[in-house]
Amino acid sequence: RVWDGLWRLVLFDLPNRQARLRDRLRSHLRRRGWGWLQNSVWICPDPLEEEKTALAGTEVNVESPILLEARPIAGETDQEIVAGAWDFERINRLYARHGKVLAARPAQALADEAAARNFRKWLLEERQAWLAAVADDPLLPASLLPPGYAGREAWSRRKMVMTSASAQMCQFQVNR
Repeated sequence: RVWDGLWRLVLFDLPNRQARLRDRLRSHLRRRGWGWLQNSVWICPDPLEEEKTALAGTEVNVESPILLEARPIAGETDQEIVAGAWDFERINRLYARHGKVLAARPAQALADEAAARNFRKWLLEERQAWLAAVADDPLLPASLLPPGYAGREAWSRRKMVMTSASAQMCQFQVNR
């Protein structure tokens, strides 16, 4: 997708007595693909339409949390911001793990129930590995992806392997 060049930030400073709320907010932001830039500063490249709608009609308190749109102005690059906010080494390791699961796809024909069970087990492992990788991946616009990002290649490989897997499954139905 195209990026408009604006970073969206959530800044908050919740006291220790509101630790549960702070933890819930952090979990929510992480699940939504936000990057953790500094303690209570979270960042994403996407417009905040859903967040604005959710906050509409609520009492404004600019002390915490506050949503902002911004551009860096002191020489920080977007690539430095991405590197500081997301752990792409971890994300790439998760895609590599998924690649190992893809490579372990049972190649034999699904000629009997045992082969079908083994294949189903592989499908479950593949799905878990894929979901683990994409859950951590913020799925950034192409212009923000760091060098060596493994997600695009992983997606292409997954499509290819799953197309073959689909053909295997169709054979099982025909032979039954």
